[in-house]
Amino acid sequence: MTRFFARAMTLFSAAALCFGLSQPALAQTQTTQEQVVAFLNQVEAQIEKITTARGRFMQISDSGQIVRGDISIARPRRMRFDYDEPSPALLVADGRFIGTYNTKDETSAHRQINQTPLKFLLNEDPDLANGVKVLKIERVAESVLVTIQDRRNPNQGQLVLVLDTRTLELRAWQVIDDKGERTTVRLESMTYGVSLSNALFERPNF
Repeated sequence: MTRFFARAMTLFSAAALCFGLSQPALAQTQTTQEQVVAFLNQVEAQIEKITTARGRFMQISDSGQIVRGDISIARPRRMRFDYDEPSPALLVADGRFIGTYNTKDETSAHRQINQTPLKFLLNEDPDLANGVKVLKIERVAESVLVTIQDRRNPNQGQLVLVLDTRTLELRAWQVIDDKGERTTVRLESMTYGVSLSNALFERPNF
């Protein structure tokens, strides 16, 4: 995972804050790089632990608009957002594509999962060791934020993983598109390892 460290000193300083190290300690220790590598390995392991999950979400747009709904996840490569009424929106990742649907107008748009930053959450192997450029690691309150993008396709946007400081459990994520617009998804009341019907992740019939 040494490929993560093109910007080594910047990341080491950020990681030092995450691990509670002071700058003098950072200067003295010879294990800082190993600590950061171990941290990123733990992040990947936490993502891989998610097989199925169900709960609520709150989505916040860059303009501050808030919508809520139910979320279902079945890794690898499947996810569903059922937005609360009166929103007609539906999002389904069916294993290959992420589709956004308007159930009122019966219109839709699709992108391949591997063309979006969400692939790092949905793919069986998040590929943090090879395919990712780590832009930033920072601690904010009780969360650690890890900002990543595709090393080979930076124009696909960025993904910010929001992790619990103690457990590294995924609490939220942010997608920053190629125009710099940020969409935040906060996970609420999540239950893991649940039974989910395959029909949940099928495209609507329109």
